[in-house]
Amino acid sequence: MRSIVACPAKLRRVVNVSVLRLRDCFLVAVFLSTVLPSSSRAQSAPLFRIAYGVTGENPAALWIGIKQGFYRKHGLNVEAIFMRNGPLSMSAMVSGDVQMNFTSANNVLNAAAAGLDAVVVANVIAHGDGVFMARPEIQKPEDLKGKSVAIQSIGGGGWANNMLCLDYLNLDPERDKIQFIVLGDQPSRVQALESGRVQASWIGYTFSEPLKKKGYTAFVDLGRAPIPYMGSSLVTRRQFVRQDPKNIEGIIKGTLDAVRFIAKPENKTAVTQTIMSHLRLSRPEEAEASYRVIQNLYSNDLVPQAAGVKKIHQILSKANPNLRKMNPVEVIEDSLILRIHANGY
Repeated sequence: MRSIVACPAKLRRVVNVSVLRLRDCFLVAVFLSTVLPSSSRAQSAPLFRIAYGVTGENPAALWIGIKQGFYRKHGLNVEAIFMRNGPLSMSAMVSGDVQMNFTSANNVLNAAAAGLDAVVVANVIAHGDGVFMARPEIQKPEDLKGKSVAIQSIGGGGWANNMLCLDYLNLDPERDKIQFIVLGDQPSRVQALESGRVQASWIGYTFSEPLKKKGYTAFVDLGRAPIPYMGSSLVTRRQFVRQDPKNIEGIIKGTLDAVRFIAKPENKTAVTQTIMSHLRLSRPEEAEASYRVIQNLYSNDLVPQAAGVKKIHQILSKANPNLRKMNPVEVIEDSLILRIHANGY
């Protein structure tokens, strides 16, 4: 197996907000060649690498699928590989370094608008999640005008969630002079909020609950707001769906098994322990919020919905003119998940 993978020429086509850069491909290749053990490559079952750039509890279905052996049940050896943001994990997928990506609809839309091959085969997070939090002195939406909002990356899932919240509050970053500051993962954004470096940010439930207890203002709970949504999803290349539908179907089934496992109350301890391990939480009660979140936000059938991707497309089009030229529904490839359900799985 190659230790360094050359970047395809079409990765040079970069959309202004997607940050799919050639240097990301190099970093992905070096990362994969150094952190993945050679013994993994020798597994008899097909090795599937799923990248994810999502921080927080959303990828729990992947962790549970691996931990509980649901992917092995379908003859697959799966590795879930964390990367620092969604655009980087998308770069890994379109370059062929990983077979799939667990990422938000906005990363898929940005990639497709840049002419890259990326489609949603199963939607795991069917509802918005997390809370748009502001410092205690920010009491009404108008107070955010001229202020700073922390994000993980430009064009990433966290950025889209911030945009959805601002749109819901009838705020426009350009009109209202709201500045986005890239600060990375959720703990970094929480620290920036507490220090006063920024005044607001979308934060996942695990990290927003402590802020609420400290008196920070919760403006929008995306899990409850009536906003059509398509969040973290299983994404791959359409070419790969045509070439290897059986194994892609196995990944979808294993993820569906994990979602069903998480939904059963008797599995709460196993789920919270897995969340604690991956999020490096020290106490079980710290994982309680995450456990409740994924139970409420996970799709029960993983079928992608057109209304959700259309709403994300509407938000992203404000910043990316290339998106206005495409039909957002084209990034949905639901033939496998529909066949799974048609066969009674």
